[in-house]
Amino acid sequence: MLDESCIRRPIGEPAIMDAQFARLVEFAESPNTVLQVAPFDMGTRRPFDLPLYVLTMSDRSLMSYAESAQRGHFERESTSVVPILTAYHQLQAEAPSQAESVAMISQLGTGTP
Repeated sequence: MLDESCIRRPIGEPAIMDAQFARLVEFAESPNTVLQVAPFDMGTRRPFDLPLYVLTMSDRSLMSYAESAQRGHFERESTSVVPILTAYHQLQAEAPSQAESVAMISQLGTGTP
């Protein structure tokens, strides 16, 4: 799941951005992956404002990791991790599909507005 800002903020020359867009499309075509873009117009339905990872450990326990410019934070307590996972699943359900997200990325890669 990527925030739309990840694909809208130019980094480097157009050729660099085109290569990044191509890599994202390639990633989406890989088996066992899902790529979705959470668009700006989701507004407050986008529950996260920091990079967030939900990790499943080898013993099937869950952990979350969030980071800001100042620090990173691991959360191991299921009472804290389960609501994060629930919010993430809700975000997945409300975000555009992988096909729609790839179409958005591909359109940016061609330089088309």
